[in-house]
Amino acid sequence: MSLFVGRSARGVAIAVVLAAAQGCGKGECDCVGPQDDTIFIHNGAVTIAGTLDVPSTPGPYPVMVFVPGSGTTTREDDKPAADIGLGYGIAVFRYDKRGLGQSTGTFEEVSTANSERVLADRASDVSAIVDYLRTDARVIHDKIFLWGTSQGAWVAPLVAAHNSGVAFVINVVGGGSPVGTVIEYGRAGQDASLSIDQMTQRASAFTGPYGYDPLAVVASLNIPVLWIYGTEDRFTPTQLDVPRVSQLSKPNFAIKVFSNMNHDLRDATSGRYPSNLFPDVFAWGAPLLGL
Repeated sequence: MSLFVGRSARGVAIAVVLAAAQGCGKGECDCVGPQDDTIFIHNGAVTIAGTLDVPSTPGPYPVMVFVPGSGTTTREDDKPAADIGLGYGIAVFRYDKRGLGQSTGTFEEVSTANSERVLADRASDVSAIVDYLRTDARVIHDKIFLWGTSQGAWVAPLVAAHNSGVAFVINVVGGGSPVGTVIEYGRAGQDASLSIDQMTQRASAFTGPYGYDPLAVVASLNIPVLWIYGTEDRFTPTQLDVPRVSQLSKPNFAIKVFSNMNHDLRDATSGRYPSNLFPDVFAWGAPLLGL
Protein backbone atom coordinates (compact mmCIF):
# COMPACT_ATOMS: atom_id res chain seq x y z
CA MET A 1 0.00 0.00 0.00
CA SER A 2 1.31 3.47 -0.89
CA LEU A 3 -0.07 6.84 0.15
CA PHE A 4 0.64 10.02 -1.81
CA VAL A 5 1.14 13.62 -0.81
CA GLY A 6 -0.75 15.89 -3.17
CA ARG A 7 -0.70 19.25 -1.42
CA SER A 8 1.25 22.20 -2.79
CA ALA A 9 2.03 24.95 -0.31
CA ARG A 10 1.57 28.26 -2.11
CA GLY A 11 3.99 30.15 0.05
CA VAL A 12 3.57 33.85 0.56
CA ALA A 13 1.59 35.97 -1.92
CA ILE A 14 3.37 39.30 -1.56
CA ALA A 15 4.52 41.62 -4.34
CA VAL A 16 7.96 40.59 -5.57
CA VAL A 17 10.87 42.61 -6.89
CA LEU A 18 13.09 40.37 -9.04
CA ALA A 19 16.79 41.11 -9.22
CA ALA A 20 18.82 39.75 -12.14
CA ALA A 21 21.79 37.58 -11.24
CA GLN A 22 25.09 39.43 -11.39
CA GLY A 23 27.30 36.60 -12.57
CA CYS A 24 28.17 33.15 -11.26
CA GLY A 25 30.76 32.25 -8.71
CA LYS A 26 33.30 29.48 -9.08
CA GLY A 27 31.93 25.99 -8.75
CA GLU A 28 29.58 23.78 -10.65
CA CYS A 29 27.59 26.55 -12.28
CA ASP A 30 26.93 27.41 -15.92
CA CYS A 31 26.19 31.06 -16.67
CA VAL A 32 23.86 31.25 -19.66
CA GLY A 33 24.23 34.91 -20.54
CA PRO A 34 24.03 38.39 -19.03
CA GLN A 35 20.29 38.72 -19.72
CA ASP A 36 19.36 35.40 -18.17
CA ASP A 37 19.05 35.09 -14.38
CA THR A 38 19.09 31.27 -14.38
CA ILE A 39 21.88 29.47 -12.56
CA PHE A 40 22.45 25.80 -13.41
CA ILE A 41 23.89 23.66 -10.62
CA HIS A 42 25.07 20.13 -11.30
CA ASN A 43 24.34 17.34 -8.82
CA GLY A 44 25.63 14.15 -10.35
CA ALA A 45 23.47 13.32 -13.37
CA VAL A 46 20.89 15.94 -12.42
CA THR A 47 21.05 19.66 -13.15
CA ILE A 48 19.05 22.03 -10.94
CA ALA A 49 17.96 25.39 -12.34
CA GLY A 50 17.63 28.26 -9.91
CA THR A 51 17.48 32.01 -9.48
CA LEU A 52 19.25 34.15 -6.90
CA ASP A 53 17.19 37.24 -6.07
CA VAL A 54 19.33 39.91 -4.41
CA PRO A 55 18.40 43.09 -2.51
CA SER A 56 18.97 46.50 -4.08
CA THR A 57 21.47 47.39 -1.37
CA PRO A 58 25.19 46.59 -1.79
CA GLY A 59 26.25 43.02 -1.01
CA PRO A 60 27.42 40.50 -0.10
CA TYR A 61 24.26 39.15 1.51
CA PRO A 62 23.01 36.42 3.77
CA VAL A 63 20.93 34.05 1.66
CA MET A 64 17.76 32.08 2.25
CA VAL A 65 17.25 28.92 0.18
CA PHE A 66 13.51 28.49 -0.32
CA VAL A 67 12.71 24.76 -0.12
CA PRO A 68 9.22 24.35 -1.62
CA GLY A 69 6.36 22.07 -0.69
CA SER A 70 4.78 19.29 -2.75
CA GLY A 71 3.31 19.53 -6.21
CA THR A 72 4.60 20.62 -9.59
CA THR A 73 5.15 24.30 -8.88
CA THR A 74 8.39 25.84 -10.19
CA ARG A 75 10.58 28.76 -9.13
CA GLU A 76 8.34 31.02 -11.24
CA ASP A 77 5.42 30.07 -9.01
CA ASP A 78 7.68 30.68 -6.01
CA LYS A 79 8.56 34.25 -7.00
CA PRO A 80 6.54 35.63 -4.05
CA ALA A 81 8.98 33.87 -1.72
CA ALA A 82 11.62 36.40 -2.68
CA ASP A 83 10.00 39.15 -0.68
CA ILE A 84 10.24 37.06 2.48
CA GLY A 85 13.93 37.94 2.53
CA LEU A 86 14.57 40.90 0.24
CA GLY A 87 12.90 43.41 2.52
CA TYR A 88 15.27 42.35 5.30
CA GLY A 89 18.42 42.64 3.17
CA ILE A 90 18.54 38.87 2.59
CA ALA A 91 19.07 37.30 -0.83
CA VAL A 92 16.73 34.44 -1.77
CA PHE A 93 17.54 31.39 -3.86
CA ARG A 94 14.56 29.59 -5.41
CA TYR A 95 14.80 26.64 -7.74
CA ASP A 96 12.96 24.16 -9.95
CA LYS A 97 12.69 20.77 -8.28
CA ARG A 98 14.27 17.97 -10.31
CA GLY A 99 12.16 17.08 -13.33
CA LEU A 100 10.29 20.41 -13.29
CA GLY A 101 10.87 23.70 -15.08
CA GLN A 102 14.43 23.83 -16.40
CA SER A 103 15.79 21.20 -14.00
CA THR A 104 16.61 17.77 -15.36
CA GLY A 105 15.86 14.39 -13.83
CA THR A 106 12.52 12.80 -12.99
CA PHE A 107 9.90 14.41 -10.80
CA GLU A 108 8.11 12.12 -8.34
CA GLU A 109 5.46 12.97 -5.81
CA VAL A 110 6.27 11.75 -2.31
CA SER A 111 4.46 8.62 -1.11
CA THR A 112 4.90 6.41 1.91
CA ALA A 113 6.53 3.83 -0.36
CA ASN A 114 9.14 6.13 -1.93
CA SER A 115 9.52 8.85 0.70
CA GLU A 116 12.93 7.78 2.02
CA ARG A 117 14.43 7.87 -1.47
CA VAL A 118 12.63 10.87 -2.94
CA LEU A 119 13.18 13.12 0.06
CA ALA A 120 16.85 12.10 0.14
CA ASP A 121 17.15 12.99 -3.55
CA ARG A 122 15.56 16.38 -2.96
CA ALA A 123 17.85 17.00 -0.01
CA SER A 124 20.84 16.10 -2.17
CA ASP A 125 19.75 18.73 -4.72
CA VAL A 126 19.41 21.40 -2.04
CA SER A 127 22.79 20.44 -0.59
CA ALA A 128 24.33 21.02 -4.04
CA ILE A 129 22.68 24.46 -4.05
CA VAL A 130 24.23 25.26 -0.67
CA ASP A 131 27.64 24.13 -1.95
CA TYR A 132 27.30 26.42 -4.96
CA LEU A 133 26.20 29.41 -2.88
CA ARG A 134 29.32 29.06 -0.74
CA THR A 135 31.31 29.92 -3.88
CA ASP A 136 29.18 32.86 -5.05
CA ALA A 137 30.80 36.24 -4.39
CA ARG A 138 27.40 37.83 -3.72
CA VAL A 139 26.82 35.59 -0.71
CA ILE A 140 28.12 35.73 2.88
CA HIS A 141 29.24 32.14 2.89
CA ASP A 142 28.57 31.34 6.55
CA LYS A 143 25.11 32.96 6.50
CA ILE A 144 23.19 30.49 4.33
CA PHE A 145 19.94 29.22 5.80
CA LEU A 146 17.01 27.10 4.63
CA TRP A 147 13.31 28.01 4.63
CA GLY A 148 11.47 24.70 4.34
CA THR A 149 7.75 25.01 3.75
CA SER A 150 5.24 22.17 4.15
CA GLN A 151 6.86 19.12 2.51
CA GLY A 152 10.06 21.16 2.26
CA ALA A 153 10.19 21.02 6.05
CA TRP A 154 11.09 17.32 5.72
CA VAL A 155 13.82 18.18 3.21
CA ALA A 156 15.54 21.08 5.01
CA PRO A 157 16.64 19.13 8.13
CA LEU A 158 17.95 16.33 5.91
CA VAL A 159 20.17 18.88 4.17
CA ALA A 160 21.34 20.45 7.42
CA ALA A 161 22.18 17.05 8.91
CA HIS A 162 24.72 16.39 6.16
CA ASN A 163 25.92 19.82 5.03
CA SER A 164 27.81 22.02 7.48
CA GLY A 165 27.23 25.00 5.19
CA VAL A 166 23.71 25.45 6.58
CA ALA A 167 23.70 28.07 9.36
CA PHE A 168 20.16 27.42 10.54
CA VAL A 169 16.74 26.22 9.40
CA ILE A 170 13.27 27.77 9.48
CA ASN A 171 10.64 25.04 9.12
CA VAL A 172 7.20 26.34 8.22
CA VAL A 173 3.97 24.32 8.68
CA GLY A 174 5.56 20.90 8.55
CA GLY A 175 8.45 18.59 9.29
CA GLY A 176 7.57 16.97 12.62
CA SER A 177 5.46 13.91 11.78
CA PRO A 178 5.92 10.86 9.52
CA VAL A 179 4.80 11.06 5.90
CA GLY A 180 1.93 8.61 6.39
CA THR A 181 0.57 10.47 9.40
CA VAL A 182 0.52 13.75 7.48
CA ILE A 183 -1.24 12.14 4.54
CA GLU A 184 -3.88 10.64 6.82
CA TYR A 185 -4.41 14.01 8.51
CA GLY A 186 -4.76 15.71 5.12
CA ARG A 187 -7.30 13.13 4.04
CA ALA A 188 -9.34 13.86 7.13
CA GLY A 189 -9.04 17.57 6.36
CA GLN A 190 -10.94 17.11 3.12
CA ASP A 191 -14.06 16.59 5.23
CA ALA A 192 -14.96 20.16 6.12
CA SER A 193 -17.30 18.95 8.85
CA LEU A 194 -14.38 17.65 10.93
CA SER A 195 -12.74 19.93 13.46
CA ILE A 196 -8.97 20.16 13.93
CA ASP A 197 -9.33 18.08 17.09
CA GLN A 198 -11.25 15.36 15.22
CA MET A 199 -8.70 15.35 12.40
CA THR A 200 -5.91 15.02 14.95
CA GLN A 201 -7.67 12.10 16.63
CA ARG A 202 -7.99 10.34 13.29
CA ALA A 203 -4.32 10.86 12.46
CA SER A 204 -3.31 9.73 15.96
CA ALA A 205 -5.14 6.43 15.39
CA PHE A 206 -3.36 5.83 12.08
CA THR A 207 -1.35 2.59 12.13
CA GLY A 208 0.65 2.91 8.92
CA PRO A 209 2.29 2.70 6.54
CA TYR A 210 4.34 5.63 7.81
CA GLY A 211 7.14 6.03 5.30
CA TYR A 212 9.81 8.54 6.21
CA ASP A 213 9.84 9.64 9.86
CA PRO A 214 11.89 12.84 10.35
CA LEU A 215 12.41 12.57 14.10
CA ALA A 216 15.85 10.90 14.14
CA VAL A 217 17.26 13.41 11.65
CA VAL A 218 15.72 16.34 13.53
CA ALA A 219 17.14 15.03 16.81
CA SER A 220 20.63 14.91 15.28
CA LEU A 221 20.68 18.63 14.42
CA ASN A 222 22.93 20.90 16.45
CA ILE A 223 22.14 24.12 14.60
CA PRO A 224 19.29 26.50 15.47
CA VAL A 225 15.88 25.59 14.04
CA LEU A 226 12.72 27.68 14.19
CA TRP A 227 9.41 25.86 13.73
CA ILE A 228 6.33 27.79 12.59
CA TYR A 229 2.84 26.31 12.93
CA GLY A 230 -0.78 27.45 12.80
CA THR A 231 -3.63 26.19 14.93
CA GLU A 232 -6.03 25.97 11.96
CA ASP A 233 -3.78 24.02 9.59
CA ARG A 234 -5.80 21.30 7.81
CA PHE A 235 -2.80 19.79 5.99
CA THR A 236 -0.12 19.56 8.69
CA PRO A 237 -1.06 18.10 12.11
CA THR A 238 0.13 20.93 14.35
CA GLN A 239 -1.14 19.19 17.50
CA LEU A 240 1.03 16.16 16.68
CA ASP A 241 4.09 17.93 15.26
CA VAL A 242 4.61 20.33 18.15
CA PRO A 243 4.80 17.71 20.93
CA ARG A 244 7.11 15.52 18.84
CA VAL A 245 9.57 18.36 18.29
CA SER A 246 9.20 19.69 21.84
CA GLN A 247 9.97 16.37 23.49
CA LEU A 248 13.45 16.45 21.95
CA SER A 249 14.27 19.31 24.36
CA LYS A 250 16.80 20.84 21.98
CA PRO A 251 18.02 24.13 23.47
CA ASN A 252 18.63 25.68 20.03
CA PHE A 253 15.10 24.90 18.76
CA ALA A 254 12.25 27.39 19.00
CA ILE A 255 8.58 26.76 18.20
CA LYS A 256 6.08 29.49 17.39
CA VAL A 257 2.41 28.57 17.01
CA PHE A 258 0.18 31.25 15.49
CA SER A 259 -3.42 31.24 16.63
CA ASN A 260 -6.02 30.72 13.88
CA MET A 261 -3.35 30.51 11.14
CA ASN A 262 -3.88 27.95 8.36
CA HIS A 263 -1.51 26.09 6.03
CA ASP A 264 -1.22 29.08 3.70
CA LEU A 265 0.02 31.22 6.62
CA ARG A 266 -3.21 33.19 6.66
CA ASP A 267 -5.70 33.85 9.40
CA ALA A 268 -8.49 31.32 8.83
CA THR A 269 -11.13 33.97 9.49
CA SER A 270 -9.80 37.18 7.94
CA GLY A 271 -7.65 35.67 5.18
CA ARG A 272 -4.80 38.00 6.13
CA TYR A 273 -1.27 37.12 7.17
CA PRO A 274 -0.75 37.48 10.93
CA SER A 275 0.77 40.92 11.40
CA ASN A 276 3.53 39.56 13.62
CA LEU A 277 4.42 36.51 11.52
CA PHE A 278 7.39 37.77 9.52
CA PRO A 279 8.59 40.29 12.14
CA ASP A 280 8.66 37.47 14.72
CA VAL A 281 10.47 35.10 12.35
CA PHE A 282 13.19 37.58 11.49
CA ALA A 283 13.51 38.85 15.04
CA TRP A 284 14.55 35.26 15.78
CA GLY A 285 16.82 34.95 12.74
CA ALA A 286 18.42 38.42 12.64
CA PRO A 287 20.95 37.81 15.45
CA LEU A 288 22.05 34.61 13.75
CA LEU A 289 22.73 36.59 10.57
CA GLY A 290 24.42 39.49 12.32
CA LEU A 291 21.67 41.89 11.24
